[in-house]
Amino acid sequence: MTRHAVVVAGGGPTGLVLAGELALAGVADVVVERRTDQTVDGSRAGGLHSRTLEVLDQRGIVERFLAAGEVMQVQGLAGIRRDISDFPTRHPYGLALWQSQIEPLLAGWVDGLGVRVLRGSEVIGLAQDDTGVDVEVSGGRRLRAGYLVGCDGGRSRVRKAAGIDVRGVDASTSWMIAEVEMDEEPELGFRRDSAGTHAIGRRQAGEPLRLVLTERQLDHTGDPTFDELRAALVGVYGTDFGLRSATWISRFTDLTRQAESYRRGRVLLAGDAAHVHPPQGGQGLNTGVQDAVNLGGSWPRWWTGPHRTTCWTATAPSGTRSALGSCTTPLPRSPSAVPTTAPWPCTTPCPGC
Repeated sequence: MTRHAVVVAGGGPTGLVLAGELALAGVADVVVERRTDQTVDGSRAGGLHSRTLEVLDQRGIVERFLAAGEVMQVQGLAGIRRDISDFPTRHPYGLALWQSQIEPLLAGWVDGLGVRVLRGSEVIGLAQDDTGVDVEVSGGRRLRAGYLVGCDGGRSRVRKAAGIDVRGVDASTSWMIAEVEMDEEPELGFRRDSAGTHAIGRRQAGEPLRLVLTERQLDHTGDPTFDELRAALVGVYGTDFGLRSATWISRFTDLTRQAESYRRGRVLLAGDAAHVHPPQGGQGLNTGVQDAVNLGGSWPRWWTGPHRTTCWTATAPSGTRSALGSCTTPLPRSPSAVPTTAPWPCTTPCPGC
């Protein structure tokens, strides 16, 4: 059985950044990824936030992303744009860059650090004890890890196998999203009707059109078909604009979920495996990257002392759903000192950590 300090389940943005952080910290890790390369369905998330650019800059790789994307002001609330160009940061802007471009750049960084990636494989089971985790991988492979981190998405097998429950708010609205080619020039921009807000756009010439359509019914199973997409277009715009083909069709809702704990024993969660929310604005990818930096960057400090298994947990206080870092060892500070925006290790070390 192959042994590793850490096994990272999932080689998306969260898993790749975590693997890179651990490698920089001198922690032997391996990534288990079901895809054979970094190809994603569609363009997916559309950019990087200012804080994400800051952490990439701290690792000396932000220029790779800036060279591939387009700097712009992307922040806003309720449809109202906010200019952050005067914020005290080296990156007072967002970066327009598709996830299909982001992932290969992250993979190249991780490859340069010598991280091993087991492609075409999935974590399908686990059993943990006081000294580590036995990780069952598809294809009959078994790994032994000091810790297992689930970065395997909102339907995380790792989270389920670890017995970590999720809570949240059920969906109230459903949307279709697609990347398409049309024979006619469509109506670009936003359109609003009794169902909600719809949009058709293209970032630059030569790219497929991307459309988002609010659905009138909520109860759907699986991704929409091409015919359903065409019917939805006609229902909103009165025409399908000569819809010719679709390279990607999917569906999302405003469902939210948060894991009741981000750790159980030697199994940890990060990214969508720990928290799920609507994808508008790219919060999922950006939050996942920042999760990974918080966890991986602090690993040597928080996971080598005698209290290492008590310094990584998450609670969801009544009425807040914010994840709070907490320690089982009493600390010389009040609970109010715990940051409410980061579910990661507490700000003051446990005695002996």
